[in-house]
Amino acid sequence: MNTFEFEHLIKNAKYNTKYEPIIDIRTNKIYGYEALSTFDIDTDLITTEEIFNRLHHTNELFFDLEKRNKVDQVENYDFDEKLFLNFDADIVSSQVQKEYWSEFLKKYKDFVVVEITENGSDDESSSEVMRDFSTWLKQNGINSALDDFAKEGSMFSFFIMENSQYIKIDKSFLKQIEKNKNYIHYLKGLILTIQVNGKKAIIEGIETKSHLELARTLGCDYVQGYYFKDLTVIK
Repeated sequence: MNTFEFEHLIKNAKYNTKYEPIIDIRTNKIYGYEALSTFDIDTDLITTEEIFNRLHHTNELFFDLEKRNKVDQVENYDFDEKLFLNFDADIVSSQVQKEYWSEFLKKYKDFVVVEITENGSDDESSSEVMRDFSTWLKQNGINSALDDFAKEGSMFSFFIMENSQYIKIDKSFLKQIEKNKNYIHYLKGLILTIQVNGKKAIIEGIETKSHLELARTLGCDYVQGYYFKDLTVIK
């Protein structure tokens, strides 16, 4: 697929927003929702991973796509709970992009949490861009969540952890504990470290009742995953 075909595909694809619930484990009530864009693209033509890899090399297209998606995600949201929005640092790197997102986010910062994600940029300066984004969010008074903590290949950064109000623990941690029960002690220590530093721990990938019971015993703050699929809203 050449560049022209790729741009045409991205600009003309149909997009929907899926809102996945984040549950307060102490009250069993919905604390917030994570907004996820789903697009109707034939994966036989191009995979989701390939799409994001190419978007990282076509920054303006990526920026334009996310402007459209974030407007849809916020405008379709009519709940009272927190709204978690995924942001890739690459689309908040230039001064023009920062000015746009500053104007956009300041209208919603009382209920929006920005999730700092890594979608596969292979740029050597990726970690620096993420640190800059984390600092920018803090300076603008926008709450943030460090996404995919402990995911294979993800970046570990004390700096970004310190700037974030929420730490989202990747589902791979639960998968690893299923293989080796001793890894539960790592997760216990991680959650304790998050909480004593005034942050909130969110365990992702809750797929079964046993996952939920494990999360309860660990004393995390919030959980998210397929187990709560019946509470997911699609618009």
